[in-house]
Amino acid sequence: MDINHKKAMIMMATYNGESYIKEQIQSLQKQTFKDWELYISDDHSTDHTLNILKDLQKEDPRIKKIITNNTQYHGAFANYFNLMRYVQTHCAPVDYYFYCDQDDIWDEKKISLEIKSMEKLEEKYGKTNPVFCYCDLEFYDKNGTDQHDKMSNHIRTQFIDNPYNSFFKDQYVWGTTIGHNFALWKLVNLGTSAQVKNNISHDVYLSKYALTYAQIAYIPVTLVKYRRTGNNVSGTPGVYTISNVLKKIINFNQIIDDAARNFWGTLFFAYHVPKKSEVIKDIKECFNNKGQKKFFNKYDVLKNESTLGKISTKVVLSTGLYKHSSIFKHERYK
Repeated sequence: MDINHKKAMIMMATYNGESYIKEQIQSLQKQTFKDWELYISDDHSTDHTLNILKDLQKEDPRIKKIITNNTQYHGAFANYFNLMRYVQTHCAPVDYYFYCDQDDIWDEKKISLEIKSMEKLEEKYGKTNPVFCYCDLEFYDKNGTDQHDKMSNHIRTQFIDNPYNSFFKDQYVWGTTIGHNFALWKLVNLGTSAQVKNNISHDVYLSKYALTYAQIAYIPVTLVKYRRTGNNVSGTPGVYTISNVLKKIINFNQIIDDAARNFWGTLFFAYHVPKKSEVIKDIKECFNNKGQKKFFNKYDVLKNESTLGKISTKVVLSTGLYKHSSIFKHERYK
């Protein structure tokens, strides 16, 4: 297995990341796998992020393009989709695709280990078959201090063990840990900026393609130092202490809104996929109130999750409370 003949693309969305961006790109430059290209979309940073990026680009030709999110929709989700649309439209295919947050640090073997993992799947199932890989990550504070904690401590059921959970919750796969091949990339329908706006996170959306079409591999090693700066879009999945349970009950509207965003993304996915499948048919029926119990039983959805997590998701889904969220009142998923 010689990965040196492979080529990778890294996509990074930035916004006011001057404090961390250089260190992250340096971690990319230290990768043992060298044949990568970096594409960046900046969401109109008001600090020195763009100047830092342009200086780094002068020194490293692998930083291919820095674009600006000039759509009318802003935020981390919209910015990533802006970049992904650019890559789909303007860039030649490569073997593997990765996604990079502006404030993390990658282990120097991250790309090479994930490519090797995906190559094994391709050797087994064929190179034209979509493959998807993700790894564990460890938490650091904004100053780069190790918190001696990792994501796998907070996930009761790994994505690879029951990927169908991702139709209903968004905590299983984080974008900075993801890699996938071109066969998966060419299936992805990104919609238009007016359709998607800032409603779907790229990692959750990609995970839905993975669970439907791809062979999946998990590397149970922390290959990313995830820096929690206080401005992160993604929160850490919670541990259900009594205090946390009470907070969730008090803030049940937030549970509804979080579920609604994921459900809307699931439906947008289901109605825009290029290839139909049994699971697509089943998920549509699930949300049409014709097969919720059937779907949960057939795919063992949330089987090993916490009691509160299961109850809250099923209540929001079965009662249709999510339809009262602003995202369902104002947005069309078909």
